[in-house]
Amino acid sequence: MKSVGIIPARYASSRFEGKALADILGKPMVQHVYERASKAKMLSQVIVATDDHRIYNAVQAFGGNVQMTGECATGTDRVATVAEKLTCDIVVDIQGDEPLLEPEQIDLMLRPFVERPSVQVCTLKERIFNIEDYRDRNVVKVVTNFQGDALYFSRGSIPSTPINKQHNFDAETLVYRHIGLYAFRKEQLLAFTSWERTPYEVAEGLEQLRFLEHGIPIHVVETDTPLIGVDVPEDLERVKQIFKKRGIEGK
Repeated sequence: MKSVGIIPARYASSRFEGKALADILGKPMVQHVYERASKAKMLSQVIVATDDHRIYNAVQAFGGNVQMTGECATGTDRVATVAEKLTCDIVVDIQGDEPLLEPEQIDLMLRPFVERPSVQVCTLKERIFNIEDYRDRNVVKVVTNFQGDALYFSRGSIPSTPINKQHNFDAETLVYRHIGLYAFRKEQLLAFTSWERTPYEVAEGLEQLRFLEHGIPIHVVETDTPLIGVDVPEDLERVKQIFKKRGIEGK
């Protein structure tokens, strides 16, 4: 099984223009993501997909594999544009604003394709332990069935669950956030990008619901390692502090 990781990276981010090139301890953010993803044992190669020559040149400068694309509506479309030309079985969509990505999380997401040949799409979830995240519409929640396949994703507080008088979760309260990393069988990814947007996808603003509305299961694996993305400039300092605490220092 050949698996390829693709990092969609664009310059014109509405909330943080040029964030793929934001400096984190001497390296552009996209380099941190690339280097960490390249340590995943189950990936054959990692490719940055971009439509901006500044990002293209930066990736070439650190010796990374990069391909230019045209304008794409979403990061998933950009990943599919590159994947279509590749000979591979599995495509991993790796967010370019996750410099603290753990390589083991990619491997965790790829194992189900080996263990369950029926798996078409796989993603990750992490348990929520505080009421603030449970109520935050920027935190996407997911509920799954006994086989570990997604029943639904929502920005709302799902499942509707009783909360104790201290407004905290009891130990047995199981609610999960969705972590936006995906692995797809190549053919399923290309089919996905050929479909029109679907009603629940539009209502929730969550493109993964397009799979569920077409009857394609999404397998969800739990991880206990949180991911901290860089959405706005203020997130950079927090990420830098975590790098320093872990002794990474940009290496």
